[in-house]
Amino acid sequence: MISHATSIPAIAKTPLADQPPVSLIHRVTWYCLLLMVFLIPFGEGIYDGLARFVAMPTLGLTLLMVVTQGSHRSFSAFNLFALLLAVWYLLGICWTPNLSWGTEILKTYIMLIMMSFMFTYLNNNEYKFRRAYQAYVLGAVVATGIIISNYLSGVTGPYYNRYTVENIETDNMAIILALAIPMAVWLHTQYQNLLAKLLNVLFVPWIFYGIFLTGTRTGLVTGMIGIMYLAFTQRKASFNLKLIYVGLAISLAVSVIALAPKASVERIFSVGKSLSSGDLNYREVIWQHSLSAWSDSPLIGNGTGSLGTVLNPYHVEFKWAHNAYLQILAENGLIGLFIYLMMLASLLYYVLKCDLETKFFLLTLWVTIAVSQLTLHSQNLKEVWFVWSMIAVHGYYFSHKLARIKSGLVHYG
Repeated sequence: MISHATSIPAIAKTPLADQPPVSLIHRVTWYCLLLMVFLIPFGEGIYDGLARFVAMPTLGLTLLMVVTQGSHRSFSAFNLFALLLAVWYLLGICWTPNLSWGTEILKTYIMLIMMSFMFTYLNNNEYKFRRAYQAYVLGAVVATGIIISNYLSGVTGPYYNRYTVENIETDNMAIILALAIPMAVWLHTQYQNLLAKLLNVLFVPWIFYGIFLTGTRTGLVTGMIGIMYLAFTQRKASFNLKLIYVGLAISLAVSVIALAPKASVERIFSVGKSLSSGDLNYREVIWQHSLSAWSDSPLIGNGTGSLGTVLNPYHVEFKWAHNAYLQILAENGLIGLFIYLMMLASLLYYVLKCDLETKFFLLTLWVTIAVSQLTLHSQNLKEVWFVWSMIAVHGYYFSHKLARIKSGLVHYG
């Protein structure tokens, strides 16, 4: 008799499958998708809008595949709530006081939701999961290289002594890099090739150094979530090996701090001071007035893209709340926030049904985004929607795989 205890955990240790045979159009679409994912972390620095430029033909090919090869087999509650969110943003245009900006926001969200459909449609097996995550990690490695080059050349971002890729805001850059850390760790655990395993684990300190150069405190917090996931994956190592890991971690931390510019280090480690001051770099003021604006129309909000306009009477010159949840609440009301939170909760539905290793990896990605959105307005970023889509399809795939194995065990027991 085969027991649950000995068989089910084997899912996490099973080598990822090779790419199954696919048609020519499928192969071309898939490579276009990988190129787009690779460009997400740094493509805007080459040409503003490059990732969107690559996304359009990829989306067109994806829709052609849907017509010629069948429907979306991994369509989940996440996709449904994403569509509902798009509909609510569209309706929000009807009462927004800033129609031009609201229309721009609506276009962005529609594009992001279409991209999420594309990600969940094309990434439908273990081989593709690995390739998609690897493309993003390699893009983050390139982005870090650009940031380091800018630092060495003295090319700062829009804020003094903070470094980023051109056309990418420093806070957003930090989140882009932070999301790559757990992906690199997961890839390290999946590969059997020693070189691939080594390279992916070496990417972690490289990317973490890039986060330091952005001088973003939220980036440090979210980056540490990925480091904690790395520690989790090594929980079964011997005591001596754990001591070696601790020594390496301390050495790398000291090296990162020593090699980073003083201003960036001081800013990152000023998170305690920022919290104790009570204003979080003026965020508390923005949040307070965003809630006041929301109270004027609590159920449906003030309209898509309305925040900048409704904050004007409070003499606050910001279009963004620096908190994704408050932004949605103020602009799209309780209904919009409910749909948004249900979309995030739907991801957990499948994630929590996965095996332990997959569950912790996907939870790490989920928590990284959820935490970042407490101080950033990252709900409109393509890298966030890419990760949400990957959590959705990855969780859907592995939860169903585990369910099939369990049913097989019951049958043969």
